[in-house]
This record gives sequence, structure tokens and C-alpha cells, in this order.
Amino acid sequence: MKSGDIVLNILEDCYENYCLLEKWYKIKDVYKNFEQRQLSFKEIKEKYKIRTSEDAEIPVYMIKYKNIPVGIIQYKLIDIEDKKLYKLSEDKIYEVDIFIGETKFHNLGIGSKSINLLSNYLFNKKKADKIIMCPLSDNCKAINCYKKCGFTENKKFKTKDTIGDLKEYILMEKKRWANH
Repeated sequence: MKSGDIVLNILEDCYENYCLLEKWYKIKDVYKNFEQRQLSFKEIKEKYKIRTSEDAEIPVYMIKYKNIPVGIIQYKLIDIEDKKLYKLSEDKIYEVDIFIGETKFHNLGIGSKSINLLSNYLFNKKKADKIIMCPLSDNCKAINCYKKCGFTENKKFKTKDTIGDLKEYILMEKKRWANH
């Protein structure tokens, strides 16, 4: 997928990419808002190796800006359990997650352009009815970015994060017929 200076390529299963992810996971804002803890190289490889295919349950794309890897974006089709958690009823709902790991590329619009590029793909190629994003409720930077992309706040909810701590999130959504 490509739009201007932004390219989304499926993450390649290679040492260099895992090293980049390890570097990014050491950045507090990345692990605090995305994984809640730092991951070791081994954990990163185990987590992402199975996501290096278009057919993966959670395909991960490397975000490149002017051919420089700057972050990742991923999506998954929401299952019945998640639909119950979020109290959603549409048939095809995808959840998107993103982070820009290269901090010198923050505040350039790369995140919003990447989200819009992936949203267009999900609405047009995957026939999504809705796309959701669930940032932590105190992650103002992410919330503002998602609003810029046409997502609206649905509700706040609490659930356990990846390390088991109860956290408050905001369910944000973008419907098929919204501007994308």
C-alpha cells in the first residue's frame, strides 16, 4: 500500500526488522501505550514472526516514510468475544493498532496518513463495516490522531492490559460510510 511518501509493506521475517522493533520497544511511550512492558528480542521475534504474512490472523505492516522504516501498523478481524466486550453488532469489524517508533518522525502526520491508508484498504478490499481503535484514555496524542482520521469516541471501558493491569480505554470507531 502506498500514498505519497508513505508505504505500508507486510513486515518481513528478518533479523533487521526484529532489531528495529526491539529498539522501538525500549521507548517508554511505545511500550507504555502499545504493549505495557518492554519486550526482549526473543519475545519480539516470537510475537511478530507469525504476523509476517498477509494471511496472518494479525498482519503487521512496516510503515516507511521516504523509504525509512519508522513504525508498524496492524489489524485484526474482531471475533465474537471482542464484539461482546465492546458491545458491537456489525458483521465485519477490524481493530487497528499503530505506533511510530522513530521519535524524530513524530508530529509529521505519518501516523494519520498510515491509518487512512490502511482504513481505505480495510473498507475497500476487506469490505469492513467498521474499524475500531482502542487507545488508553490518557493517550491524548493517539486520540487526537485518530480523530484527525475520522474516528469518533464511542465510550470508555475498562479491561486488563497485556500484563494484567486494569486500565481505562476509549473505544473509537469509524464506519464504512464515514469519510475515508
